[in-house]
Amino acid sequence: MAQADLAILGAGAAGMMAALAANDRGRRVVVFDPMANQANNFAISGGLFPAAGSRLQRAAAIDDSPQAWLTDLRTYAGDTVNDRICQAVAQALPQVVDFLLDRCQAPLRFLPDMVAPGHQQLRFHSVTPASGASFHAWFREQLRRSPSILFNRQLPVIEFRGDHFLLTLAEPGGLAQHQLQVPQVLLAGGGFAADPEMVAEFIPDMAGALNNGSPTQDGSTLRLGRIWGGQLWGMDGYQGQGHTHPGGATRLGMSIPALGGIMVNDAGLRFVREDLGPSALAPHVLRQHRGMVLEVFDGAIEAQLTNHSAYQQAVGAGRVLSADDISGLAELAQVPADALVKTLAQVTRFAQGRARDPLGRAEFVRVLAAPLKASWVTGALSHTQGGLLTDSDGRVLGQDGRPVPGLFAAGGTAAGLSGRGADGYLPGNGLAQAFGLAWQVAQALR
Repeated sequence: MAQADLAILGAGAAGMMAALAANDRGRRVVVFDPMANQANNFAISGGLFPAAGSRLQRAAAIDDSPQAWLTDLRTYAGDTVNDRICQAVAQALPQVVDFLLDRCQAPLRFLPDMVAPGHQQLRFHSVTPASGASFHAWFREQLRRSPSILFNRQLPVIEFRGDHFLLTLAEPGGLAQHQLQVPQVLLAGGGFAADPEMVAEFIPDMAGALNNGSPTQDGSTLRLGRIWGGQLWGMDGYQGQGHTHPGGATRLGMSIPALGGIMVNDAGLRFVREDLGPSALAPHVLRQHRGMVLEVFDGAIEAQLTNHSAYQQAVGAGRVLSADDISGLAELAQVPADALVKTLAQVTRFAQGRARDPLGRAEFVRVLAAPLKASWVTGALSHTQGGLLTDSDGRVLGQDGRPVPGLFAAGGTAAGLSGRGADGYLPGNGLAQAFGLAWQVAQALR
C-alpha cells in the first residue's frame, strides 16, 4: 500500500498552491483532478490577487498593509466577514508573493493600474501577461516539473477511517486496484455555481442565472466534506459579475466604472450607482429589462485598459461599440437618443460637481467625451463563496465546532472571506482566499 503525506482533490488555484508549498516543506503530495482537461475557475479568471504589504507593492512606493486590506474588507462587507480566516489570509498573502518569487521564480508583478471598487490602495498582483489562463498554465507547469508531486486524473474512492484516509483507484478496465493511505486530505475543488439544484437551494436570487464560471464547479468536493461531518458557512454568498457579455464568453472587467464609466438600461436611463463592486452589480443588472444594460465610457477610459486582458478579449470579440457622438452611439446601441443625451448631460453635471447624483454615486472621475464607447452586458454567477467552515489553518470544522481529523479545505470548497449575497464580495476575494488559505494549510500539515 502506497503512502503520502497529503492528498489534494482539485487542481485549481488552492490545490496547486498547497501542492507547491507543501512540497517545498518536504511533504509527499498527490493531486487528484478528474476534470483537469477542463478550464477551471482559476484558468478563466482575471488571475488577479491582492497582497497588501508585499515587497512588490513597496517597490512601487505603495504604502499598504494586511491590516489596511482588512479594514477595506470590513468596510465593504460589514458583518458578513469570515473572522475565522480573514486575519490569517491577510497576513499570508505577502508571504505567498515571497514564496512565488523566491522559491518558484514566478513571473509575478505588481499591477500599478488595476483600480478596483472597495480597495483604497492599488494592491493587485499577477503574472505576465496578467490573466488567469497564464497564471494557471504557469502553476500547472510547476506541478509537471516537480518529480515529488504526483498528478492523477482519476477520481479515487475515499474512505475516512478516523485517523487516516484510504484512497482506492481502479486501473482502466477494472482488472486491478491501487490503494493509497494518507493522514491528511485537502478538499480544493470548485464551489457549486454549476450545480443548478444547489444554487436554487442556497442562492435562490441567482437561480437560472447565466453561469459564466467553470463547469468544474459541480460541488462534488463540498458534498464529500458534508458527508464527513463538515459544517457549512455563508452558503448564500457568491461572486456575481455585472459586466459579462451575453453568452458568457467575454466580459469587460471591473475597472470601467471606477475610471468614470456609467451604465444605462435599454431606455437610456441610469438605474444604479455604478461604483458598486462587480459582484453587487449583478442582481441590479439582472433586474433590468431582458437582464441586459449598456455600459458607456469613452476613448480616454479605453486607453487605460491596454493591460486588462478581459477588456482586450471583449474588443477582439467585437463586443465594444464606438461612435463620434451620443446620437451615433445611441443608433448603434439602439437606445433612445434623447434619453441618452439627457443622461450624459446629467452625468456631466455630476462629474463637474454642479449636482448630486440621486442614486448616491459620489465620484464620477471625468466628463465623458468623444470618441464614446459602449457594450451590452448582463449579470452572471461567477462562483460561490459559501462552503465548508474552517479554522485559520484551513482545518474543516465539524458540527461540534472541532476540527475533523486530517481534513482541510480551501478555494471554492471552503467558506470564503465574506458571505451573504453578492454585496460582501470585495474584488479579489476568490484568489485571496484560495492562495492565502492554501498557504496556511501547507504550513499546518503534520
